[in-house]
Amino acid sequence: MTRRIGRSIGTAGSKRMRRHLAAGLLAGAVAIVNSNVSAASTPSLYGAYIGAGYAEEISDFETAANLLERLLEVEPNDPLLQRRGLLANLNAGRMERAVDLARDQVAVYPPETDIATLTLVADTVRKEDWEGVLNLVNSSRPTLLARFAVPVISAWSLMALGDTAVAIEALEPLREENELPEFPNYHAGLIFLHAGQPDEAEAVLAQYADAIPDSGVGTLRVLVRAYDAQGRTEDAHAILEELAVLHPGLLVVERDLAALDADETLPPMVDGPAAGISDAMTDLALRIRRQAPATALRYARLGVHMDAGNDLGRMIAASVLESVDRFDEAIDELAQVDPASVYDWDARIAIGENLIRLSRDDEAVEHLEALAEENPDDVEALRQLGYLMRLRHRFEEGYDYYDRALDRVDGNSPDDWALYYSRGITLERTGRWEEAERDLKKALELNPGDPLVLNYLGYSWIDQGVNIDEAMEMIREAVEQQRNNGFIVDSLGWAHYRVGQFEEAVLQLERAVQLEPGNAIVNDHLGDAYWRVGRRFEARYQWERALSQDPDDDLRETIERKLEEGLDAVEGDSDG
Repeated sequence: MTRRIGRSIGTAGSKRMRRHLAAGLLAGAVAIVNSNVSAASTPSLYGAYIGAGYAEEISDFETAANLLERLLEVEPNDPLLQRRGLLANLNAGRMERAVDLARDQVAVYPPETDIATLTLVADTVRKEDWEGVLNLVNSSRPTLLARFAVPVISAWSLMALGDTAVAIEALEPLREENELPEFPNYHAGLIFLHAGQPDEAEAVLAQYADAIPDSGVGTLRVLVRAYDAQGRTEDAHAILEELAVLHPGLLVVERDLAALDADETLPPMVDGPAAGISDAMTDLALRIRRQAPATALRYARLGVHMDAGNDLGRMIAASVLESVDRFDEAIDELAQVDPASVYDWDARIAIGENLIRLSRDDEAVEHLEALAEENPDDVEALRQLGYLMRLRHRFEEGYDYYDRALDRVDGNSPDDWALYYSRGITLERTGRWEEAERDLKKALELNPGDPLVLNYLGYSWIDQGVNIDEAMEMIREAVEQQRNNGFIVDSLGWAHYRVGQFEEAVLQLERAVQLEPGNAIVNDHLGDAYWRVGRRFEARYQWERALSQDPDDDLRETIERKLEEGLDAVEGDSDG
């Protein structure tokens, strides 16, 4: 059963090799730049140029910014180097230098409002120079995402200058875009509230009270504040109660409800024009963080630069940094979240997750254990500790953490299925199959049809030679739901292999290898299937390929035996 662990954890051998190669090249370039060679010498410049390119490629923003700085010392007026330096410094959160480079960029490209102009806007907002902000955004044509940002920037700047009516008019271009229909109304509501006109805020937002499930939480929270400011506490409470049902555990809603129940005035969602513009930048970053993570990172950085209290911006920046494997930088960002913020707990959990990703296991355990002790009603810290132990093949300890987590919950909520599933894996891996089967069945009871549970339980039955028909059907259902999940497709192929349907096994396993080409387990399975249909040369090729992909010690030993003695000898006294 050692092979199946890849289905839960996976391998990263080829990715690690590429990363080591890039790191080696980058280290060489940095060494040249940091040597005593003159900054203007050819070797130093070449090293900086090559190093900056590799640093950008692997999202090492600090190093990219440093190396581009060396190049700009020699070519300070090169617009392309300025542009790269601006982006690198923004990505690294080095805002003062980014602002300097943005001034140079705006001088080169004055007709367009792009990231350079927005960087200057952020710095001008920070200084509360509202006329300066308007001059920046009104003197050029907004491009791409800036066309959504500029109307909000203009509106809040006009609001700051005391002209609420013109501020609301400034949002009209957003309504003409029609791509973000709630966006202009949300900011109009905020502006009216800030101007002390809750009735006007209600007029803009009342439509959303009739479509709560389809409306944004932020928009509805603005409407709630409009009601509260008019003394309509029951209407405000009704919206929040429905939001609490739709979004259980959402802390911003829970805090609003608690404030109303305590007869307290709801705190403003933004405390001024700078915070309003910062909120807009963060909102846009949140919307695009998956499609355009680099742009999202820069918008989040600008949002935080405008408003140091923008902890959502920090959370978004950290999530983008995590997505490009910059876990140390993500930890630094998360550590800056205010302990009083609604995002504090999530930030501290995320720090633990990043410590795990960095293999700083002792620190992760200490950090997450402290969180588990601090909040005895929460299971996320224990869940992460269980995951860490599974990742390190310390399944007995993983079981203990999942068991502790289940002791903290009802155990019959649909949300509890993942704990049973994870505990079931640790039980199976420690040879406690009857208990594992019980947990996996409970997970399916709480979350019927989940592809991960169907796959794991079905695979386990196939591996043991029991409940074959039901197991095959379960794995087929899992594949039907996740056709592009290479590990689940591998399970179907391996199930056919285990029941002697080798030709069908080859078809499924070839597809699994296409989906997960860098996984040792999947390649090993295809090698076995090739051997069984008489394609011995291709079988050996797949086994050799699996050996190059960082298999665990048990699998490595098995593959080496197959290469030396053939599959028949190895499977003669095993289950394959």
